[in-house]
Amino acid sequence: MTLYQTWTDLCTELDRVEVELREFAVSTSGLPSGNFTFAEECLLEGLLSRLWQGWGQFWRECIFKSCMGTIDGAGAAVTAVADAVSEDHVSGAAIKAKPINSLPPYWGNQNSVLRYEPTWGDVDILSRIIPRLGSLNQGQLIAAISSVYTYAKDIQSIRNAVAHTNTQTMADVASIRTRYVSYTIAHPIQSLFWGTAVSNDYLILEAIEEFRLAALASIS
Repeated sequence: MTLYQTWTDLCTELDRVEVELREFAVSTSGLPSGNFTFAEECLLEGLLSRLWQGWGQFWRECIFKSCMGTIDGAGAAVTAVADAVSEDHVSGAAIKAKPINSLPPYWGNQNSVLRYEPTWGDVDILSRIIPRLGSLNQGQLIAAISSVYTYAKDIQSIRNAVAHTNTQTMADVASIRTRYVSYTIAHPIQSLFWGTAVSNDYLILEAIEEFRLAALASIS
């Protein structure tokens, strides 16, 4: 599979989530205040989870293919890293490259336990491991990550607060509200519908578009 196919797979998932969110925004009576019913909160939690999983899966596939050799979105060959002889080798290298103070060598160990891998959607982690893995297109990947940094971290903060709601994760979500046209929330999922000043769209829908563009930049 080429990097272009990886991007189109992500776009398919983003489109599905976006359609559901836009239909929800039109049909629900809970906007603009974000006072959703229990069923609506559950629906939004599921859509947010699908978005986060799709974003992380894209970066995992993009990095694995870039290390093992692939074709980018422009049709150019991305030569494999010498030690990237299998997915287990890339997985093992990514795990070794993750810690902030990790020093080389990163390659050589295999990993087949997926739960040990990095959080693939976390742009802080991606910015750290990509240069250490040494793929030919690493500059392109890092530039793409940088372009979507704020939206990716904000969506991650909301997702974490939804999955692990406590005073600290709620404080993390509250800390980002100055970037948006916001209102007071009782549940972290409500923040998905804060407004954006630039496009006058909802945070979650603007983030989806930024994810799509950043992913395209990463493979082009």
